[in-house]
Amino acid sequence: MPAKTDSSTAWGELKRLPRAVWYLAGATLINRMGAMVFPFLVLYFHRSLKLDLETATGIAALFGVGSGCAAPLGGWLADRYDAIRVLALSMGAAGVLLLIFPFLTTPPALMVGTFGIALLADLSRPSAMTALARLGGPEQSRNAFTLNYLAINLGMSVGPLMGGYLAQHDYRYLFWVDGISSLLSCLLLLASGATSPALRGDGPKPDWNIGRAGFLTILWTIVALWVFISFFTATPVYLVTILHRPESWVGWLWLLNTGIIVLTTVSISHATRGVPLPRQLCWSVLLFSLGYAILIPRSGLDGLVLCMLLLTVGEMLLFTNVNSYLQKMVPEHKMGRAMALNSITFSIAISLANPTIGYFFSARTPKELWIVLALAGMTAALGFSRLPWGKPQKLSEGGPA
Repeated sequence: MPAKTDSSTAWGELKRLPRAVWYLAGATLINRMGAMVFPFLVLYFHRSLKLDLETATGIAALFGVGSGCAAPLGGWLADRYDAIRVLALSMGAAGVLLLIFPFLTTPPALMVGTFGIALLADLSRPSAMTALARLGGPEQSRNAFTLNYLAINLGMSVGPLMGGYLAQHDYRYLFWVDGISSLLSCLLLLASGATSPALRGDGPKPDWNIGRAGFLTILWTIVALWVFISFFTATPVYLVTILHRPESWVGWLWLLNTGIIVLTTVSISHATRGVPLPRQLCWSVLLFSLGYAILIPRSGLDGLVLCMLLLTVGEMLLFTNVNSYLQKMVPEHKMGRAMALNSITFSIAISLANPTIGYFFSARTPKELWIVLALAGMTAALGFSRLPWGKPQKLSEGGPA
């Protein structure tokens, strides 16, 4: 009798995950329900603090720099200590700084604060991914990543939407709500007793050599995320300053993205489980390019929505599959390093996206930006399509790549 492939079977697979994975997903959900600062960061600097757009995007780019510095540190900590404890403490520290951030008003203070928030908050990225990889193991890691990805987007269905309305009243509320949610997430993890201890014993020592396939995956993920994040960086500015819509519309557009993910990501993950991961990664970025190709001639709200829909489907194929591919290609004792490098891809993409938007919106045109991003997406898709499908034997045994 053929196995069931409906969504109930897919959800059944998630129910079999370890309890610690569910606690981690719960903390992620709470944290992301309050995550409303990043979508409005440039608008906060530009409209609330009255900084010019290039200065605002330049300061916001430091978010990516801080995130990039956090990634190797977070990976190093996750390989040496309990990854869940590292995650909890980083959330707590970020929450404290978010509560203080609205009292920073000068550009130098904003630069330090933006860097600091990203540094503290993004220590959690490699820690969370390392914990999920270890707790899920070879058989359940993809389901663990899917559950956490679902929690992220379920929370983001609330955060940016509520943030849009809060921003119309006072941008400072964004930082205070985000800070409180980070502190609550920290307390949940600490109270749960969930653990994901570092590997012990006399096994091979971790280093940063994750193999050729791992490094190529990181390279093409940087390009793919730059293409993807540039849309979400540009959208608030594009909606408010070019299409002249209120800030609340930003939240509704994000809700469209996260709502589709919440409703379909588990079923899509289950339906594509037999498709080679490099092929799925290739498809994801081709969908990004197609979205921008539609936005080039249709520059209004309808084009923005259509582009969002295609990016949403591509996003679901990208995020959990990158983690799963690295988990497959990199040995266990290097997992923290691999997830740190994966976190750096996000950091570099943010650092590139903000000045990219500042340049094209100030000195060029949005249409030229859409063309550049569409071409970059096609390049990344070609790169993903050439990744190996099998696990390198030498790397899997802990030897040189």
